[in-house]
This record gives sequence, C-alpha cells and structure tokens, in this order.
Amino acid sequence: MKATRRSHRTVRAGLWLALVAGIGLSACTAPAPQPASAPPPAASAPVAAPEAAPAPPPPPPAEPVPAGPVSASQAQQAQRMALAAVEMLEQGHEEQALAEIRRAQQTDPANRLAQSLLRQVQSDPQQLLGRESFSYRVQPGESLSRIAGRFLNDVHLFYALARYNDIKVPRQVQEGQLIRVPGKAPVAAPSPPPSPPPPVAAPVTAPAAPAAAPSSPAAAPPASPRPPAASNEALVAQHYRQGLALMAQQKPAEAIEAFDAVLERDPQHANAKLRRAQALNQVGGLIRLLENSIRRLDGQIAKEPENASLKAQRDKAVAERERLLTVK
Repeated sequence: MKATRRSHRTVRAGLWLALVAGIGLSACTAPAPQPASAPPPAASAPVAAPEAAPAPPPPPPAEPVPAGPVSASQAQQAQRMALAAVEMLEQGHEEQALAEIRRAQQTDPANRLAQSLLRQVQSDPQQLLGRESFSYRVQPGESLSRIAGRFLNDVHLFYALARYNDIKVPRQVQEGQLIRVPGKAPVAAPSPPPSPPPPVAAPVTAPAAPAAAPSSPAAAPPASPRPPAASNEALVAQHYRQGLALMAQQKPAEAIEAFDAVLERDPQHANAKLRRAQALNQVGGLIRLLENSIRRLDGQIAKEPENASLKAQRDKAVAERERLLTVK
C-alpha cells in the first residue's frame, strides 16, 4: 500500500513539473506586444493661390497703313484684286474673296470697292441695308447685281443682297425666284389721264341780211392739226426693224432701246414686247460670257503679270460687263 501511494505521488509530481515547464516555454515564445502606432498628423489645409488678374483684351488689328502715297499702278492693281474678289463672291467663295480683299486693302487702303466688299462680308446685312423691304420676283435675264443696281443704286451691293436673302451663291439666282429687296416698294408711275375730247364748236349763225340779199353760209371752224397716223406707224415699223437688226448683230442692249422706242409709240405692240424680252435674255448671256472671259484672263495674268495686252483685254471686258449690268 505504501509503495502504491508513493508511486501515485511521483506521477502527480511529474505531471505538475511538465505543466509548469510547458507554461514557461509558451511565455518565452509568445511575441512581444507591439506599441500602438501614433495617429497620422492632420493634413494642413491647402493655401489657395491668389487669383491672377484677368488678362487685358487684345488690341484690335490695326488697319493697313500705306508706307507712302499709293502710285497709279498700285491703285490699278488693288482695283483688279477687288474685282477678282467680286468674281469669287458671285461664286460663293467667301474665304478666298476675303483674302483677296485684304490684299487689295494692303495695296491701296483707300480702294472703295474693297471697303464696300469688306463691309458686305463682315456686317449684318439688315443693319447695312435696313430692315424695311418688299417682295420682288426675279425677271428673265436679271441677276442680283442688276437688281442691286436698279433698287440700291450700286451693282456691287449684290453680295449684301444675297446675304439679306440667305443666298449662298449669288450667281445661282433663278428667274422667277421671289426675294426681298431692302427699301420701300417703288410706286408705279400713274398712267396719264385720257385727253379730253376737242370742244365742239357752236354753230355760228350768220347775221340777218337784208331781204333783197341772199344769206351767206356760215364759215366752218378751223380744224385742230393732228399728226398723221401714217407717219406714226412708219416710225414704229422703222424702230422695230432696227431692233431686229441689232439683235442679229449681237447688240441686245441697243436693240432694247429700239424696242423701247416702239413701245413708247405703241404700248400694245406684242412683237416688240416679245423681242425685248429675248434681247434681255441675250444681255444675260453676254454677261455670263464676259465673266468667263474675265476669269480666263485672270488665270493668264497670274502667269504673266507684266503682260499689258492681257490687262487691257480684261479691263475692256470688265467695262463692258458693267455697262450691260445697267440695262433694265
């Protein structure tokens, strides 16, 4: 019994020793507690940079100032550039025309055509021409240049008139097209009142004669002189034949004057009205031919800028076109 108790105590003592040794080893291997990390420093508020003062607006571009007086050759060159810009605007090439206008102004700042074209390109057309307008239907052979010359007294205001009507290519205006023309509608001239009939002369009674003498008949009143109808008809026929001959010679502007003389004496002359309309169409065709010739000459002058003959031909074509544009 005593031996058994002694063995039990020995076993219990060994268990306690093993338990104490295990606790000691776990305490040695356990990691040391880490110190608590300090909180991150508070971020300082960003300091706003002072607002920069707004930059002043750029100064407007200075107008070209000639270095000296413009010579006659420079003035002619600037006019040719301005007329070339007219051609470009009629075709709807606004950017190219604007560059040509500025070149003309650099060559001659006083060129009036270049100044007018620049205003037409850059200004509001209603402010330039006015808001009041009237409807107008384009007649046969008419262009915006002719309409501008008729109602605005300047054929070169065609581009402002095109912008007034939102027409991108002025040359493409069509016969019968309805447009707005700035200004007041022209008042039609009133027809002259009919001439009153000639007064009827009261019968003149001869004074009573003595019974012995027979009464003399009353003298008839003198008739008022009237132009013979035959002479008026002859003039009408003469002017009409002259108009036909001028149309055959490709001179429609002169033919229109002859037909106008016919209609002045005989407003109901149907053939004269018809031929006048045909002559007006011929004028429009000649204007287009002249414009094509001017463009062709411009190309040749660009290759041969010193060719005086080509420049003279171009100036002649431009003058003829301007004359035909005034035909109504």
